[in-house]
Amino acid sequence: MLLGDEPERVDLGPGGVVAVEPMTALQVRNETDEELVLFVYGAPPLREGADFLDDLELPPKT
Repeated sequence: MLLGDEPERVDLGPGGVVAVEPMTALQVRNETDEELVLFVYGAPPLREGADFLDDLELPPKT
């Protein structure tokens, strides 16, 4: 995942979990050939639609 306006890379393995603060820009990426299963839960209910932006350049792994 890329999180924030100046994207910070967060790598998650199988069973990984990340908590994202409301209004945080995010991009989910699957850089493998494996199928990705993703569960997203949000609260409170959304009041507006999502914006879909162009892909960002990927920061290097640390």
